[in-house]
Parts: sequence; C-alpha cells; structure tokens
Amino acid sequence: MTLASTLLATLLVALGHCARSLDSCPYEDMSALQVTKITDVASAARSPACSANAACSHLAGDCCPTSDGVMLACCSSASSPSVPSLGSSSTRPSSAGAGYFPHFDTSPDYLNIGSGARGVAGNGGRPSDNYYLVIGDYGACGGNDECAEQSEIAEMMRRYVSSRRQANPNSTLSFVLAVGDNFYWTGASSGRFSSTWRDVYKELADVPWFAVMGNHDYGDSDPGAACASLTPRFECSDTNQNSAACGGARPYSTEAQSYDSNQLNADKGGVDGSVRANFHMPDFTYFYTIPALDFELIAMDWNWEDRNGLGGRGSACTGCGAYYAAKHCGSADVLDDGLKQIQDASTRLLRNRSLAAEHGNVAIIGHYPDAFQGGANFRTMYLQDSPEANVFNFYGHTHVQQCEGTDESGQCVDFLTGGGGGCCSTGDTPAGFAVISWDDNRRQLVECFNGVSTLGLACTALHYSGAGYRRGAYGAVGHERLVCNFTNDHPPCPNYAGPVSHAEVVSRSLSPQS
Repeated sequence: MTLASTLLATLLVALGHCARSLDSCPYEDMSALQVTKITDVASAARSPACSANAACSHLAGDCCPTSDGVMLACCSSASSPSVPSLGSSSTRPSSAGAGYFPHFDTSPDYLNIGSGARGVAGNGGRPSDNYYLVIGDYGACGGNDECAEQSEIAEMMRRYVSSRRQANPNSTLSFVLAVGDNFYWTGASSGRFSSTWRDVYKELADVPWFAVMGNHDYGDSDPGAACASLTPRFECSDTNQNSAACGGARPYSTEAQSYDSNQLNADKGGVDGSVRANFHMPDFTYFYTIPALDFELIAMDWNWEDRNGLGGRGSACTGCGAYYAAKHCGSADVLDDGLKQIQDASTRLLRNRSLAAEHGNVAIIGHYPDAFQGGANFRTMYLQDSPEANVFNFYGHTHVQQCEGTDESGQCVDFLTGGGGGCCSTGDTPAGFAVISWDDNRRQLVECFNGVSTLGLACTALHYSGAGYRRGAYGAVGHERLVCNFTNDHPPCPNYAGPVSHAEVVSRSLSPQS
C-alpha cells in the first residue's frame, strides 16, 4: 500500500466513514481494522455513537453500527486498538496509551471527617446536626476582572453557617463540594488559591473541599492538565503507589500515570502548597467515603463532552482560552484524547462504585447538566446497578440554581447549582448554593436549595445587590458583550454553545435584572 493510500484510509477512519467504504482499514502499524456485518442492531453497543465506545472514540458520528448495518470491530471491545489520528508519533506528540489510571487513596475517611460528626460514633448531638454545602461556577476573584458576585454568594454561605450554628450549637459543617469552573477564565495558576478561594471563603476554607474540573479549568493557565505525559511534574507508579500522593494504604490504581496540573493536590504537583491544604482534588476522577455518615462522594470528569469550550472558547484562536493548552499538548487532538481517556476512566469508576454499593447515601459531582453531555445522567447510571441508593447528582456549567429532577417523594435529586457568582451576568439568577443534611436515621436530605429551606435560612439570591464589574466601566450591555470574548457558556452571547441555539435565547434581555 502506498503512503498516499494509507493516509487516505486513515483520514476516512477519522471521519467515521471507513466501515462504509472499505473492507478493512489500516492502523499506523499496518494492522487491519476489521468490520463485521450485523443484522441485529440491538446486539451492538448500547450507544451507536463512536464516542460512546472507548476503542472507537476517535471516530466521528455513528459507527457502532453505521447506518447500513456495518459495525466496527472496535465497538464494545476494550481490547481493540484505538484509531490513530493523522500524523505519526515521530512528528506529533500523543498522550494516547493504554488509558488513564487515577491514583488516590481509597481508605475510608482518611481525612477523619466522621470523627467530628455529631450523633455518630459515640459523639454527642444528632446526625441532623451535620451538613454540607455545594457550589459551582464561582471562581472569579483574582482572575475575572472583579469578584463582587462571587464575594456576595460567599458572604451568604458564611451567613448561613453562622446562623445555623447560632440556632444549634451542635451544628457542624462537614465539607463543601465544588462542581467546577473553580478558576475563571482559564484555570488555576500560582496565587489563585489565595485570591480566588482562601481570601474569599475565609473560615469556610477551614473544612475539606472536594472539587472537580470544569471546562474553564482546562485552559491556558493550566495547559498540561490533560496531556501530562509530555511534561510530567509528577508520576505515580508501582514504585510509589503507597505514598500519600498516589494512594496511601489503599491505592485505586498501580499502573503508571503522569500528572501536570496546577489544580490537583499539591503533593501531585499542584500550586500554592499549604494555602490550599483543604482544597482536595486527588485526581480528576475519584471517590471518598465517610462510613460514619453512610456516605460516598463520586467525582466525575466528562469535560471531553465540551472540548470545544475548554478555557471558555476552545483552542481555535489565540484568545479563545485553550489555544496554548492545545499548543502545549502538540495539537487539539492530543488534548482531546487526554480528556477522553479521563472521561472513560471516570465512567469506569462510577460503574465500579455502583456495583460495590457500599453506602446508602451517594453524592455525585460533575460539571455538566445532562443536555450538555449527550443526555447522560450520572444518578441514573448509578441507580442501574444500585436502585435502592439515595443518590444526589450535582453539577453546574449553567450559571443559575435549578432543580432538574426529583424522586418519588418530590425531593430534588438533580441539582443544577451553577450560581456561585463567577460568571457571567447580574441577570444570572437565582444564584446561590445547595445545603444537604442528614435525618436522624443518617439519610441525606435537602435542607436548602433554590428558595426552599427547611430551617428558614437563605441559600438563594434572587438578584445581586452590589454594583459589581458587570455594571462597571463597560456598562451593563458592554460587559455582557465583553464576557462573550471569554466564554461560550452565556446564553445571551452570539457564540453561545448550548443545547439550544443563541437564536432561541436572544429574546433574553442583555440588561441585568434588578
């Protein structure tokens, strides 16, 4: 086969047409990608999308099966080789390999959160004294021109905690969950854990925070996060698997994995040292259990689903937010491949935990609403294996507070909690955070969310009170348009990339609501 025909065949694979036009297609090593004719579509992969099948993830469109009934051999086969991108390994760096292997400690409650919980393990008080907060899309201060709205929501959080403690001296804030876009516009950099987090949340940063990355976090300020093998600053392997950074007493993985991210824990090379000691991101996907509260946290990373919105506006232009991240990785394809491997690892982790079903209360944190990730719902995915679990699903990306799903009792279980004040307009309301507590049978329940509060305390802002930078030097409309230069996430922007088009939301006023 000539070089020209090899490149042509590879291009056809990349476009998702290989199975329709060739009997077999070559990989770069000249091995063949076999195809199989099937007559029973139901026997194919659960989703026909190439992206839903790990070994076919580089193909575009629906190929498992294709419209004419042909099914690629890589569909539903974790052992099949991945389809190569154009270019050779000698001329273009690649993060592709056997996959992504998260490294973190699976030891139950190694931070000893349960030891301070009330009403359990012999401690005084009641389980209902304990609670946690959930916030998203908040990280404006120190990197987003000004931080009036983030500061306003942070003050509301502190006021809630203080008022709850005044009413009940046993009141105990156990931890805080953060669902991404922790550092606008383009991710964490040195000093941001002070200016964006510690200085803003003050005493709230004295309890553990557990976070996941959002699309803005994978930007030019943290360029190596998704392609760490190119310039690794830390590596976990079987030689250090029991170190605190790689898994402690009970590591999740033992395979080698490189890291190069500012936002990961400091012992994995993350920035700002002891300042961010309570900000926990041991890996991009992980879980943490608190047996005393019959609780498990599952942290998901599906940012591959928004690969054109990394850093706010993707990598297509120098000011888009992830241009230099893609350049650092060698290409946008390599960056995307790294994110796909993380997503696949995240999906496997969720399935493993749902099969284990070790705890009755589960909180899942990710960044995206279902509509932004192909309709996938993490709570539904978990319940397929463990239908009796009490699962709460938290996410952001859209910058308001809204309940998007309830259980049989009418209690919210799918929480859009993106109203943390980091982006994008004073019209992004209701804003706020979620508050989850336990009943005296240690079953988690909604204490406060989107205007509903069992204790009569406020966790929702129907409008912002301060002038803020969004009504500042640029004027209201002027700043709305300035925001559009930094994000595809804001519906009034012409470049909005959401489940509905900008044209469908253009009637929304650009003026902030009062």
